[in-house]
Amino acid sequence: MLEVHAPHSRLHGWRDFLAHILAIAVGLLLALGLERTVEFIHQRHQLAQARRELSAELQDNLRQWQKNQAEIKRVQTNLAHNLELIQALRMHAAPSGHFDYSESMYSTLDGAWQAARENGALNLMPHKELMDYAWFHQLLGWVMDAKHGFEPTMKIAGAIAVSAAPDKITAHDLDELASKTMEAQGRLENLDMLERFEGMGFERLSEGKLGQLH
Repeated sequence: MLEVHAPHSRLHGWRDFLAHILAIAVGLLLALGLERTVEFIHQRHQLAQARRELSAELQDNLRQWQKNQAEIKRVQTNLAHNLELIQALRMHAAPSGHFDYSESMYSTLDGAWQAARENGALNLMPHKELMDYAWFHQLLGWVMDAKHGFEPTMKIAGAIAVSAAPDKITAHDLDELASKTMEAQGRLENLDMLERFEGMGFERLSEGKLGQLH
């Protein structure tokens, strides 16, 4: 807070009065300039810290994404094999192998993004940089929604598969299992599509931002 005090001695004439006004004006300008400088330095530090944290979080999510890519391929193979087993059981043929509805997908992280939103650091970013991050984190939300839709379907199918021995499973259960397996395939295909967009997001942010953060 800036304070202006009256002079301690009496002013004599317009020259003294104008000199005093000038001194006050210069003091105010210096104080305002110093305040703006301190605020600017603080904002630059805040933005630099947010960029470092977002960059680190991006790298963590990239590692999670790479693991998920391998897991998606594994689950796709298992679901196709599960349908082959269902078809064999429908034809009363000896099944080859066993049902596998296991899945282990890694969640995305957004703590640094949420913190930057809360403390106002995002408002300090250039518009394009902000839009890139906003687009990417909206995409991450869609990816998580797709995962949350896929996981229960796999659990239901897995529960049906283990409810009875393969040679004793009923035709009704086989139909339901086939339905859930195909539903899981569809949900996984949607998740895989979003994951591919996520991979493009990593490239977009890495090429445009990460090289400037160090």
